[in-house]
Amino acid sequence: MLSPSFLIFSGIMPLVKTFLSIAVGYFLARQDLFPAAAVKGASHLTMNVSLPLLIFASVVPAFNTQNAAAIGPLFMVAFVYQLLGFLFGLIIREICYVPRNFWQGILVVSGLSNWSSLPNAVVMSITQRPPFNPMTDTELGVSYVAIFIVAYHLVFFVLGAAYTLSWDYLPGIPQGEAAEFRVSWKEKPIGSYIHRRLRALRPSASQERASLEMNATTNEGSIYRNSVSGPEPSTQVVVVPRPPKAHPVAKSSSYHAPQSSKEEIAPMHTTSFDRTRHPRVKRLLIRIYGVLSPVTVSLVLSLPFALVPQLKALFIDGSETGGPDWKGPDDRPPLAFLLDTAQFLGEMAIPLALILLGASFARLKIPRPISRLPITAMVSVTFAKMILLPVIGVFMVQGMVNGGMIHRDAKVEKFVAMFLSGSPAAINQLIVASLYSPDANVDTLAAFLLVQYMFLFFSSSALTAVSLLLA
Repeated sequence: MLSPSFLIFSGIMPLVKTFLSIAVGYFLARQDLFPAAAVKGASHLTMNVSLPLLIFASVVPAFNTQNAAAIGPLFMVAFVYQLLGFLFGLIIREICYVPRNFWQGILVVSGLSNWSSLPNAVVMSITQRPPFNPMTDTELGVSYVAIFIVAYHLVFFVLGAAYTLSWDYLPGIPQGEAAEFRVSWKEKPIGSYIHRRLRALRPSASQERASLEMNATTNEGSIYRNSVSGPEPSTQVVVVPRPPKAHPVAKSSSYHAPQSSKEEIAPMHTTSFDRTRHPRVKRLLIRIYGVLSPVTVSLVLSLPFALVPQLKALFIDGSETGGPDWKGPDDRPPLAFLLDTAQFLGEMAIPLALILLGASFARLKIPRPISRLPITAMVSVTFAKMILLPVIGVFMVQGMVNGGMIHRDAKVEKFVAMFLSGSPAAINQLIVASLYSPDANVDTLAAFLLVQYMFLFFSSSALTAVSLLLA
């Protein structure tokens, strides 16, 4: 049984190292030693080079036919977390005040989490101490986190969550202070739909009442007229059918249309097709690029090398797992140098990503005065993502363990599945939203992120302790 002091210490110390790295990036950016161009280049280096190499160097030695069964349950856990986050965002948007140009942004900030730099930093630190085995569990933990990263990329890029951020900046959507007006629930997306449905049902009842009143009025009028002037003579109304209306011009044009008019119509259809084809092709290419992101490709390529013994023996000694024992002139596997290179370059991914996160915080612009901000929505999203969702995640993972979907002895798998339920929002949303914004103003999103990352120190410490206790 782990002592309470050990759980508290294990929950806090990895975060101290993490927040010190973030503070370095914040200080460098505030002192203009880490300009925006350098931040952009370092971001590309992290996402396209170091992080994919770190995943490859972790998956190949860590995965085998025994623990590969964890891929399915972890993917399911990741998608459930995102689905619940989007649901929380929908509810908060309908209940709380949210600026008009952040109606879609609040869904993304609630549904998608930072599953790259922060979880990797904590998992790598935690798995180097008991009750984990630092020889194998550190690489296995990074491999499990990679599954969550792929799930994030699938939703954000492939399924179009990143593109939906542009809906907040469409023509006709107010921006700036003009977007900071409060609307009733009937004007919110779900509220307006329910209101329209209710209005569609109301006319039937009102029309019925109106028809009853009209019949009553008609009967009273007829009784009054009969009492005054007596019964009217019966008359027979003959309905004469109306002759069809002729259209000589349309007929003439349809019979005598020249051949040249048909030739003029064809280019119009071609132009329309060209106009609709290119955006579709562009969207298709964006989705393909989302699937073929370096992180996804790295995981897809590393799995065969990890699960096929003949391929795995090219990188590590496979004699212990029943595979071939291939040696090079240096008495090491033939491609061990590639794995060493990937590990060498991948080790810079986590500290560099944390420094980039601190630099991003240094450039955040919080609107003034603070009362302009949607305080209630900010607190609600933080509560939903970092308190309510972790509680649901812990109970869900324990249910999966009792149901046999996760093995009871899979400590790393259980820890990763529970710990990643309490991650704050992803920083990538800040970058994508600033590209869609006409003036690159994402102050509201910055305020949401700042509250979550300030609360992270307390929530993550508690969640780490609980996850260690139940792992």
